[in-house]
Amino acid sequence: MRMKLLTNLRKFGALLMLGLVFGVAQGAFAQGRDFSDGLTDAAKEARAYNQSTSEWADRQANTEAEAARALAAGKRSVVAPGQVGPGDKIKLTVFGEEDLSGEFEIDNTGSLAIPLVGEINVRGLTPREVERKVAHVLDSGYLKNPRVNIEVLNFRPFFILGEVNKPGSYPYANEMTVINAVALGGGYTTRAKTGQIIVRRAATPDKEEWIGEDALVYPGDVLRVDERFF
Repeated sequence: MRMKLLTNLRKFGALLMLGLVFGVAQGAFAQGRDFSDGLTDAAKEARAYNQSTSEWADRQANTEAEAARALAAGKRSVVAPGQVGPGDKIKLTVFGEEDLSGEFEIDNTGSLAIPLVGEINVRGLTPREVERKVAHVLDSGYLKNPRVNIEVLNFRPFFILGEVNKPGSYPYANEMTVINAVALGGGYTTRAKTGQIIVRRAATPDKEEWIGEDALVYPGDVLRVDERFF
C-alpha cells in the first residue's frame, strides 16, 4: 500500500512539473517572445548592447584620429580665437565683381585661393583683417578702390571625446560653451565625470587644461570627458 502511494505521488509530481513547464512556455509565447532564431530576449539585448558598444568604440577611435590630425595641422598654423584658419569656409564678396566673389575654404596652409588672383595667406587674421588684405592685393594691379566683404560661413569643427554618448566632430557655433558641446555629443554617459572636462585648444595644441561647463569652446578645440572612479 505504501509503495503504491509513493508511486502515485511520483506520477503526480511528474505531471505537475510537466504542467508548470507547459504553462511557462505557453506564457512566453503569449507575451510575444520570439525564439525563431534561437535567442532569448536577454540574449538579444546583450547582442544589441555589444553592437552599440562596438559602434561607440569605433566612433571614439575615428574621432581620436581625426582630432590628432587637426591638432597636428594646427601646430603648423596656430590660430587664436577670432582668427580664421585652415578648414574655415568663408563667403568673399567683391562688390561689382562677380567673377572674384564666391564661397571658399581656407586650405591647410592658411591660404585663400581667389580666381584670377591666386593664393593669399590669411592665416591668423580676423575676418576684418582678411577684408583689408584682400582689398590691398586687388588694389595692387587688379582693381581700383575695391570694396571687399568677408563673412565666415562655417568655422572648422570642434571635437568631443571620452564619456559622451556620441563622440565625434561637430560644427562650431559662436558663443558655444562646454555644456552645449556635451549636448551635441549626445550627453554624458553614466560613467562620466561631470562638472569639468579636459581641453586641448587649437591655439595651444600641446597643452591640456581643465575647464568648467560654462567655459567657451573655440573652433578646432578637442574636448575630453573623463571617466569617474566611483
